[in-house]
Amino acid sequence: MRKLLITLGILVVLGAALLTPSYLRHRQNAGVAPPGVRLAGMELNGASEEEVAAGLNRLFEEPVSVYYGDHRIILRPQMVGFQVDVAAMLAEAQTYDTPFNLVRALVGQALDRPPAPVDVPLRYSFNRDAVDNWLADIASRYDRPPLPPQPILATLSIAPGQPGQQLDLIASRERVIAALTDPQTRGANLIFRETLPPPVSMTALGELLQARVDQFPGIASLFLHDISTGEEIAINADVAYAGMSTLKIIILSEVYRKLDAAPDPEVSRLISETMAVSGNYTANLLLGVIDAGDPNEGVRILNASLRKLGLKNTFMATPYDRKLPTPPHVVTEANSRTDLSTQPDPYMQTTPRDIGLMLTMLVECSQGGGTLLAAYPNQYTPAECQQALDYISLNEVKALLTSGAPEGTRVIHKHGYVGDTHGDAAAFWGPAGPYVLSVFLYRPTWLEWAISDSTMRELSQAVWNYFEMVSGEQQ
Repeated sequence: MRKLLITLGILVVLGAALLTPSYLRHRQNAGVAPPGVRLAGMELNGASEEEVAAGLNRLFEEPVSVYYGDHRIILRPQMVGFQVDVAAMLAEAQTYDTPFNLVRALVGQALDRPPAPVDVPLRYSFNRDAVDNWLADIASRYDRPPLPPQPILATLSIAPGQPGQQLDLIASRERVIAALTDPQTRGANLIFRETLPPPVSMTALGELLQARVDQFPGIASLFLHDISTGEEIAINADVAYAGMSTLKIIILSEVYRKLDAAPDPEVSRLISETMAVSGNYTANLLLGVIDAGDPNEGVRILNASLRKLGLKNTFMATPYDRKLPTPPHVVTEANSRTDLSTQPDPYMQTTPRDIGLMLTMLVECSQGGGTLLAAYPNQYTPAECQQALDYISLNEVKALLTSGAPEGTRVIHKHGYVGDTHGDAAAFWGPAGPYVLSVFLYRPTWLEWAISDSTMRELSQAVWNYFEMVSGEQQ
């Protein structure tokens, strides 16, 4: 027992002898925090509390370079209330001033194998609202909204929209905080998301058509109806115009409402001549077919049917080429307008909307739906409406609206013209489905065919280009 005590005493003396230099160095290096403890990676080396605070603040008061794409913005920590909590870090450092850590440090130094330093993480505070407000200001300056599709008049087309970019506030906030708490990098790349542009729409097409209409040296009106979606574009579509031969579409529709069977050879001949060569005489005979040989009564029935179908701005006062001692004065909403007047024929009038809707009704009827079948469920069949469309296709004048579609396109139309007014209503079976386009043009005194032909062709081409683009997006 005595030998054991002597041995232990010797070991204690030797240990003391070995550890005393380390302890003396430990005491010499002691400061505001135990040796071997770092604050946010900063070596203390016996520094005082004031020196520690100055060193930490110096590290984290440096500005941060924040990047929104190629834009560099400087953020100073004071702008968002960023502060290092030195007191909290020193308090945590003191928790490591224990006998165990002291012995571990002394043994390590004595053996020239110092233990790994203990790192107290950065403790800090900042104003979250200030960070968010600062980021919101950055977003207001550098976010870019998506650009909608843009009409290009020179090519009669629509340029696709362009994507935008929008700052991701939450993700960017985390990056800014990480940069503020990094004494080395002091930089952050903000995160922004790409925002998709709106798809091409009738709105852009309407702007393109309006731009082309504005170039016409007179009054130009247009009505477009997409049969697949029901979407429409109307530009001066409720202005009254001379009805001209476009009303023969309505006469043909009324003839088929009257017939209970396929037209006999004579009626078929009248229809063919009326639609192929636009004969006024045969059109009057068809008005007689509507009511037992009396064209005037046929006109009355036609007008009543127009009212029932909601085509309130279209009428015939007399059959074609029948003049009265005093011209009729039929009042409609369209010809009562005071802003635009085309000096329409007092005997027969329509609007681009009305005649466009009439042709739409025939196309929809041929497909088994639409207003005609709803208004007259027992007087039309899809087969009859299809046959009426086939007769309209006998018009072989390949100009005006039809010339705006590619060769080989299935298209039917009925045009009409007098000295100062030209009109055309056409149904196209386009790349995205059938649609109806009607255009009427008026120029006082005389309207040159070349002007109306080029105007209608380009309007029609713009519409075709739009539906071709829509079709491509759907695939």
